[in-house]
Amino acid sequence: MKITRVEAIPVWYEPSDEYHALFGSKKKAGTMVHAREGWFANIRYKENVFVKVHTDEGIVGWGEACAHPVTSETQAGIVSTVELFGRTILGRDPFQIGAIHAALDHLFLQGNAGARCAIDIALYDIMGKAAGQPIYNLLGGAFQTTFGQLATMPRAAPKRMAEHAVALLDKGYTCFEPKMTGHLESLDADADRLEAIIEAVPRRALVIGDPNQTWGTAKDTIELLLRRFPGVANLAVEQPVMYHDMNGLAAITRAVPHKVVADEAIQNLQTMITIASRRIADMVSLKLGKCGGFYKALQMLRIAEAAGLPVRVDWTQGSSLLDTATGHLHAAVRLVACDPGMDYQLRIKDKPIAEGGAMVKKGKVVMPGAPGLGLTVDEKLVKRLSQRR
Repeated sequence: MKITRVEAIPVWYEPSDEYHALFGSKKKAGTMVHAREGWFANIRYKENVFVKVHTDEGIVGWGEACAHPVTSETQAGIVSTVELFGRTILGRDPFQIGAIHAALDHLFLQGNAGARCAIDIALYDIMGKAAGQPIYNLLGGAFQTTFGQLATMPRAAPKRMAEHAVALLDKGYTCFEPKMTGHLESLDADADRLEAIIEAVPRRALVIGDPNQTWGTAKDTIELLLRRFPGVANLAVEQPVMYHDMNGLAAITRAVPHKVVADEAIQNLQTMITIASRRIADMVSLKLGKCGGFYKALQMLRIAEAAGLPVRVDWTQGSSLLDTATGHLHAAVRLVACDPGMDYQLRIKDKPIAEGGAMVKKGKVVMPGAPGLGLTVDEKLVKRLSQRR
């Protein structure tokens, strides 16, 4: 089997009310609900890119890339990079996935993880279809194919966030990631919101405060956690300091009893090795779009597990295609830190997946057993979304 064509199809999604609540669109002037509002808020459309990979045997694979500040990618940049990557891999066998990634590495094109991710997902979709296996079986097999979900929660008044958490529990969500804004308001304001959620949910439910690197110094974080949350076992904090402050993250991990999660600090395989070998965090957060797809995400996952670090798989912002891909990766996790983030599709009104994919049944995510991603793309809708602007 040979790759004969790689298409990059830009799409424009209409954001939903869930999107506006999380990212700060239409909020009261002068307030802040998310640390990355400058990128996400007040947009008309969410910009992504679909990738369609053709083969000489007629098997087609689909992937999706997200324009996102974490990978420093814009939609236009993703399209150009996918076209370059596509020319590089033409004529190759999709099953030679290691050699394909090596060829892309040798372009010395730093970053561009989202573009690489979309191609990687499409290639795994092809391999799964050709082998008659779901993608999680290509990743070593599934440790779980039915599981709950993590809820990413928009920032609001403490009482409102507590009520939101209770409502999410009733929908089957098992863990919660409220967004924080740190010194953009105050650390104690963030703590008030965390405290309200913790008091409202069962002790078995993990609450992960996510400041998105805005809690200042390691000393700031340590002081807050020890003062406001002594003895709270179900609280974790995700990436409170800047991504490059490995020493600061390690200092927090050593100083507090709460779980410390590395997220933005994980830039590539080398940073994962550093985090795992030096025990810089207690948990790691993996996103397909930031890892560059399944191939390298699986390497990072196994490095973490070999060091005894539990793994949380989080969403890559896109349609049900990316949420389903996230579920395939989570299915292959052995040391599960918590259930995955898989509901970004609620943040967009458009539904470009015609059938299949990960389904929520009685509050639980059920992964498809069909080959590849296990879904069918609505190509007519994708074409319309590509013509929206």
